[in-house]
Order: sequence, then C-alpha cells, then structure tokens
Amino acid sequence: MPEIRSRSKRLIPVLLALLFVGPFATAMYLYYYGGDSWRPQGSVAHGILIGNPPSLADHAVSLPDGATAAFTGKWSLLYVSNGSCAGECQQALYQLRQVRQALGRDMSRVQRYFITTGGAPDAELMHSAHPDLIVIDGAATGGTVLAALGSYGEADVFVVDPLGNIMMRFPAGTSMKDMHKDLSLLLKASTIG
Repeated sequence: MPEIRSRSKRLIPVLLALLFVGPFATAMYLYYYGGDSWRPQGSVAHGILIGNPPSLADHAVSLPDGATAAFTGKWSLLYVSNGSCAGECQQALYQLRQVRQALGRDMSRVQRYFITTGGAPDAELMHSAHPDLIVIDGAATGGTVLAALGSYGEADVFVVDPLGNIMMRFPAGTSMKDMHKDLSLLLKASTIG
C-alpha cells in the first residue's frame, strides 16, 4: 500500500506538467508538422495592400477657394470617380462619410477627398451634402495625383497614411463594414496622424 501511495505522489507532478505543457506541445507540433490546413492563412485586411507605396507627400493641390489640400498630417480616404457624380457616386460618398463617422473619436484623424477623373461635380450639391469633403479635379492637377495612384478603377477608394504614402486600395463595391474594420485596425495601430 505505501508503494502505491508513493507512486501516485510522483505521478501527480507529471500529470500536472502534461496538463499545462501538453496543449502547447500539440499546437507547436500541428503548426510545424500538421500541414497547411493547420497554419494561419492570408491576412485580415479587406483592402488591397500596396507594396512599395507611391507618395503624395509632394502633391499639394491648390483648391478653387484659394486653400491648399495636402495629403499629409492626417489619414486620407481618396474616392476616385467621374466628376458628374451620379447616383452610385453619391451613394458611395455617403457611405464613405458613414465609415469616417463610425470611427468615433478617431474620426478627426481622417479626411476625405473626391478625386475626379473628368468633369467637375456640382459644387453646391457637394458642399451641402458633404461639407468636409475636399473635391479635386484630377485632370486640373496635370494628372499628377491620378498618375500617383497607379492603376485604379472608377469608384475605388485609396487610403493614404499621414506621411503621404498610398498604402491601401479598396476596390469598388467593398462593403462599409469591411472598410471600417481595416481603418479601425490601422488607426489603432498607428501613433501618427
């Protein structure tokens, strides 16, 4: 009987060690030897990260009211579309405004731009519906802003960091929820802007 007690006393620490180390050892084994099905895949970003990001830091644009629009100092959302801004464009600008407002206290860290690919939108309509939206005629800038964006599609949204780097693109049709998630993560991780 004392021999059994002695053996059980030695077995308890071994079982406790297995209880705590076992899951960690199993996870390590599955990660390194369990095949691709056990490894984390991809990224959580919904937008398309731009490798070797082009810069808009030197592309300050004079606005019709005499002010200057700079793409530095704050996070910037650039919506690219035709200047006529019909129904779908108006809806996209509304959604972009909602995404910015959903950021809550971080909303002041983000500015919105409408970069037109041709034509000028109705200035009165833009000002009344989107008072904080900065409208830039892409053709009037000599196409430098549009050229810096590289390849884009109508209704794409670009994210520019506070240093002026174009670092992410949301293709047309990206949901507000996905855009908000990515922006929230960016702003949470960033100490600039």
